[in-house]
Amino acid sequence: MDRRNPIAHVHFSPFLLGLLGLGVMGLSACGNRLDTADIEANIQADIERQGRRLSLSGVRCPSDVSRQAGAYFRCVGELEPEGTFTINVTQQDNQGNVTWEVPNSKVLLNLPTVEDTIQQGLSQAFGQRALIDCGTATYRINQPGDRFQCQVVGGLETKSNTIDSVLVRIGPDGNLSWQELQSTATASAPVAFSSASTPSAAPAQPASAPLANGAGPQAAPVKTTTVTGPTGRVVNRPYIPGDDD
Repeated sequence: MDRRNPIAHVHFSPFLLGLLGLGVMGLSACGNRLDTADIEANIQADIERQGRRLSLSGVRCPSDVSRQAGAYFRCVGELEPEGTFTINVTQQDNQGNVTWEVPNSKVLLNLPTVEDTIQQGLSQAFGQRALIDCGTATYRINQPGDRFQCQVVGGLETKSNTIDSVLVRIGPDGNLSWQELQSTATASAPVAFSSASTPSAAPAQPASAPLANGAGPQAAPVKTTTVTGPTGRVVNRPYIPGDDD
């Protein structure tokens, strides 16, 4: 026997080999899952930073989401002291990078979405470009009875008046309506938001689902133009003929 290079022979029973095989498979499956705890912490911090006086008690995501580019799943945000809202999350790759968005709900308002709705309403009513700025916050609690103003950047000239801002009201049921505020004493009648902008929401529950063709559930695309409001926030407003001029 060559003592300089001793070789040890180890024999494993079929049962032990089976256990080792299961262990390797388990590690592989675990390594293919998203670190949703990290995603939850990042989303919560971003919402609180971008919100107006927002405090969340937590964000909950499914714990068994596999890494898959283009896959879509939902998380739930929990407000303090109460109220839950849905967060739509999309995986950008299989490395754990995601994007997310919070749609309007009976609990939380997405102010850029509110701006888009008002912009489209004014543009359709007057046939002119309208840029709306509701402030620097992205999210605001949908509090029944609350009201706030959004500015019409640069004003909107009508035949006899200038619309400088709009007053947004939150009704008892959480639905929104808005009223044009003009430079004269005359103001138009309140305009109700479409039901699509503030959908009724049942208590949100975490859910996981595959993303078809790499795109999440969303409304039909609307051609928009990107502009920057006076607060410095980039806003996408509806495209109006003449934007290419």
